[in-house]
Amino acid sequence: MKFEDMEFSASIKEALSSMNYTTPTKVQERVIPVMCNGSNVIVRSHTGSGKTLAFGIPLSDRIITRKSRAALVLGPTRELVMQVKSELRQVNRFTGLRIFEVYGGHGIEGETQVLRGRVDILCATPGRLLDHIERGNIDMEMFDTVVLDEADRMLDMGFIDDIRKILEMVKPRWTHLFSATLDGKVAVLIQEYIARYEEILLEEEIIGTNIIEKKFIVPRQQKFKELYKYIQQAGRQRVLVFVSTKRYAEMLRERLCNRGVRAVSLHGDLSQQKREHSLEMFRSGKSNVLIATDVAARGLQIDNVEYVINYDEAADADTHRHRIGRTGRMGATGYAITFIDENPIQRGPYGASNPKAGEPRSYRGVREVKSMQFYIDRGY
Repeated sequence: MKFEDMEFSASIKEALSSMNYTTPTKVQERVIPVMCNGSNVIVRSHTGSGKTLAFGIPLSDRIITRKSRAALVLGPTRELVMQVKSELRQVNRFTGLRIFEVYGGHGIEGETQVLRGRVDILCATPGRLLDHIERGNIDMEMFDTVVLDEADRMLDMGFIDDIRKILEMVKPRWTHLFSATLDGKVAVLIQEYIARYEEILLEEEIIGTNIIEKKFIVPRQQKFKELYKYIQQAGRQRVLVFVSTKRYAEMLRERLCNRGVRAVSLHGDLSQQKREHSLEMFRSGKSNVLIATDVAARGLQIDNVEYVINYDEAADADTHRHRIGRTGRMGATGYAITFIDENPIQRGPYGASNPKAGEPRSYRGVREVKSMQFYIDRGY
């Protein structure tokens, strides 16, 4: 199936064509017709599957055709909210729909001015949206559709009460939920607020389908030396380094910059302007090393990352999977390295349950190689 064969607005198809999007992904092919027809959807879909367009196209089409008034898209982080807004604006470049974002970490006055005008699609973090509601800046009755994006992560971050408040104020006619998992708290939320829906489950994860991963036992005092060595071997290719704390992120960035590496950092203590600057520097290739906490593990669209290095091990297997899923995207081969502390007592929950260093991971798409130098020597 091609986008041109699907039933939605010609102006959206024109935008997709200008973006060189011709063939829908699996989740787009299955979700778009269902949402366009007015049914709620519950979708199990992983990062990189194309879910933003999967809900963005039908949301836009239904507003254009006056089947829906306005839509609210809730996401867990400011970066994801900004990313969703950007993609939806591209899809609507010829439709005239007004799409905005509200999120914490910067001044609220500019957002207040925007909300006084017409809003067709609003992308928001739950906390900032409630700030606007409490200030009387927004009429929640304008929305008849709500999308809960990365629902599992919003719940993990403690937004359950905020989400309940928002849904009870909006009382949406249509509620759609997208999540990497549909059990636990997510299942409870679905039972409480989405009475009728079509469930769409991707049979395979579209995340890191061709990743070569290697784990090394590295003494703590040798970690920076090993990191610097691998960054030097990677040359001009992009390297995403994950650390456990904001302090480590800044410390490593400073030490690498002192050695001539063009490194930037991404973590929660940075202002929104600095976070956006770091992402733009990394995406454009002006900086080829990004040192990040797990704020970059999920939701962010960072293409062409050749290497992921876990300087500190992830807290659990799911976070680890999403970290290394930043590489090996869109059919490309990606490479992941994890430093394992030599003292198991000092290792995190995920590290403590790891197989022995050197043993291959057991999940789909990951295979073992002898060392990073193995593929560096072969021109990767």
